[in-house]
Parts: sequence; C-alpha cells; structure tokens
Amino acid sequence: MHAQIYANTPGYLFLIIGLILSFISAFVPFFEAGYKLMPSVLIAGFLPYFVYGMAVPLSHSTMTTMVGLVIVITHALLVLNERFIKNADYSDNVIYYGPIIIAVTVSPLVMIIIKRSRKL
Repeated sequence: MHAQIYANTPGYLFLIIGLILSFISAFVPFFEAGYKLMPSVLIAGFLPYFVYGMAVPLSHSTMTTMVGLVIVITHALLVLNERFIKNADYSDNVIYYGPIIIAVTVSPLVMIIIKRSRKL
C-alpha cells in the first residue's frame, strides 16, 4: 500500500513545476532595484495545485497525468503572459482570476478521480 502512494511520479513533478511557476509569478520587480514577494499572487497560484494535489496520491492513471499537464500548461501560459510579456502589470487581476478559474474547472475532474480510486 505505501509503495503505491509514490507511484505517480508525473503528478508530483507537475506539483513541483506548479509551485515553481507560482513563485515566479509572485516575485515581481520593485523599482528596478530588486524584487518584491506578493503573497496574494503566491496563494492564488498555489490554489490549482492544492486541488490537484488531492488526487495525485490517490490515483496514478492517465487521466490524473493529463489533468496535471493541462493545469501546468495553462498556468505556464498565464504566467508567461502576465509576468514577462506584460512586465508584471497585474492591474487587470488576471493573475488572480486565472488560477482560481483553473482550480474551479479542474475540481470536478479531481472529484471523479477520487471517486474512481475509492471504488478500487
């Protein structure tokens, strides 16, 4: 039983990549002299991975891997656009709403994964 908990290597890799993306989006340039940590952006970035992290230890199916891949790609595009292309101008609040929308969209899929794992 304990060996199966760590069997989902891609899922844990997606969680690590997501946490790194969240930190990248939360450290923003501050007056061209340093960087400032924005905790609200960090917490919003963690949210989809918190939801996905509930399913990772329970299932190591292809569905779990695909859901994680979609989350990481979507969040990476969001961070690339907001942090680097728009130069960390978070005035439109997409950096907050994007991860929340991803988490809400993914939560039914996570519930399906959790239900399937309980049947086994």
